[in-house]
Amino acid sequence: MEAATSPIDLVQTLAEPTRLRIMNCLAAAPLFVSDLQEVLALPQSTVSRHLQVLRRAALVRDTPVTPYVIYRLRHPEGATGRLLHALLEAVGMIDTMAGERSQAQRRSRADYFDRVSHESAGSPAHDDQQAPQGGPA
Repeated sequence: MEAATSPIDLVQTLAEPTRLRIMNCLAAAPLFVSDLQEVLALPQSTVSRHLQVLRRAALVRDTPVTPYVIYRLRHPEGATGRLLHALLEAVGMIDTMAGERSQAQRRSRADYFDRVSHESAGSPAHDDQQAPQGGPA
């Protein structure tokens, strides 16, 4: 299990713009890697690398939905949780970030049930959702 993130670690982790954008999207809804790729216009390897850092910092959690992985925010307690909430609230007021958050919410609702139904039928709709395990951050 990951160690709890201190407020200082939180700020250092989210100082990287891509990680802040990912957290902003996950504030809207749980998402697959492909959802984040689409909303942020980034390659799968970049999104997965940053998700690994966020997961190690205990800011996101991953849930396997075979053969995919869905990511969602963790809600830390105490000062770190309050700081995360304040940061995400402030970021949500920036026009570009608010737009990405809205796109993430629409993308999550639009594709989730379609993917799950394809998956249960045995024909994956996408093959890029699984974040690689290990490797450099």
